[in-house]
Amino acid sequence: MTARIQGAAGMDKPVPRSRAKESMVRVRGALWLVLGMLSLSLLLVVLGVYATTRTESLSVSGYTSGVILTLGSFLGLLGLLLEENRKQLLTAAIVFLSFGIIFSFLCLVIDGACIVLNMDMRPLKAGRCQYYSSGSSYIYENFYTSVTCWNPTESCNMTVRSGTCYCCDLYNCANGGYLSNYYEFVGVQSCEEVFTLYIFIWTLTGLNLVAFFTGILTTAVLGSLKNLRSSSPVSEPSESTASSPTAPLLMNANTHTVHQLHPGASMYFPAADGTAASQSFPSPSAPWQTPALLPSPR
Repeated sequence: MTARIQGAAGMDKPVPRSRAKESMVRVRGALWLVLGMLSLSLLLVVLGVYATTRTESLSVSGYTSGVILTLGSFLGLLGLLLEENRKQLLTAAIVFLSFGIIFSFLCLVIDGACIVLNMDMRPLKAGRCQYYSSGSSYIYENFYTSVTCWNPTESCNMTVRSGTCYCCDLYNCANGGYLSNYYEFVGVQSCEEVFTLYIFIWTLTGLNLVAFFTGILTTAVLGSLKNLRSSSPVSEPSESTASSPTAPLLMNANTHTVHQLHPGASMYFPAADGTAASQSFPSPSAPWQTPALLPSPR
């Protein structure tokens, strides 16, 4: 019976090691995922800031989701590397990543549906757009001029500012360009830069779509590791203390005392009295004595 218990205890020893190894593999995979999410978020910030500062006519919001996702990814990276405050850091990372997922969807709708789809690049590709430069060496001075736009049906005058690429084919003379497509791009260096900006906004929209699904995956992985314990190896139980709660009591023939295998067995089986045991069981080393015969009654 004892060998069976020891064998069962020996079979349970490799379990903590395998669990610790599995936890290390999961943490390592989550680290690569969070690093990829951090790189994607930083790329969103760089492209979003560049697209926003190139022209005053477009309000690109793609960098907003990148900022929030960057903060969430950084907190997730700290939570995976530090074991002391892992639960608190991963919880904060999940909150920021959740907000970043929402903002990435909003930026996807704003930049993709409201801006890119309203930019008509056909006049620009055909070379029918003009660039107005004042020719002054002072960068911060704004000069306005009035240009004449000719359409197949009508002609009108349009006021443009220095450093502007404008397309008369997209300008509506009836309402002064109100609620029409983007017909002018203020602050660009040339009309070719508008086409480059168009490609950057499309790229930013696609990256927001990738960040939306990657953020959901990263949040799910960090949520599964939030309650993960330390990956340090667990101390193996010694054979002397290994016991089974259902194992029977073993008797020693020499001392006739009860050796209990379970620590809680003393609640149900009280310890045997040493004097009573010595009186009930004679020692095998003592010589055999014949009891004295009592005198018979007369």
